[in-house]
Amino acid sequence: MDIKLKDFEGPLDLLLHLVSKYEVDIYDVPIVEVIEQYLAYIATLQAMKLEVAGEYMVMASQLMLIKSRKLLPKVVEAEPMADDPELELLGQIEEYRKYKALSEELGHQHDERAKFFSKPKQELIFEEATLSHDTTLMDLFLSFSHVMSQRQKELRNNHTVIEGDDYRIEDMMEVLEERLGQQAQLSLDQVFKDCQSRSEMITLFLATLELIKLHRVLVEQEDNFGQIILRKEVA
Repeated sequence: MDIKLKDFEGPLDLLLHLVSKYEVDIYDVPIVEVIEQYLAYIATLQAMKLEVAGEYMVMASQLMLIKSRKLLPKVVEAEPMADDPELELLGQIEEYRKYKALSEELGHQHDERAKFFSKPKQELIFEEATLSHDTTLMDLFLSFSHVMSQRQKELRNNHTVIEGDDYRIEDMMEVLEERLGQQAQLSLDQVFKDCQSRSEMITLFLATLELIKLHRVLVEQEDNFGQIILRKEVA
């Protein structure tokens, strides 16, 4: 099955997406949480054997440095650093936000002006999966990244060893539909609660995307960073 995810325009675009969901001033966001979400996203792409551009990996290394400094105990009051990597990063995100907003406004003006001229028909391209309550496919993917990261930590702490690693998307689709037939709704956490390996989680996630694409499963998210809820599509 060919799964295509909407790419960000670069690492700053991904960071802006994560930061903007907190709906606070950019300098007030919990930067460690944002960094952990970014790193979980990159780790999930690698686990799914999807190509990760080099610029994302460079940013990941910078973020790990910032995170390590944030987590270090402050024994004494240090001298203010001339070059604070955290403030520099937030400044870059803020600058990118301004340029992106300007670009979108110019694009909007271009679209408005284009209405006054006759133009040939253009092909309209939509994402394969349409999610309700303003939830995007990337929101679902980022939520899955977080769930998989947490689940892998639990499996490592439990020293769980699972023999056999052969999972089929078609089988997982049947399992998920059967569960949704028994329960009115499932949170994303519940969906992956019993998974015992990374391979099983990835296959189940791909099965979820396929059911969404086929309009056999509905996805909802009431609030930013809220639970992702799966429901069975009513014919």
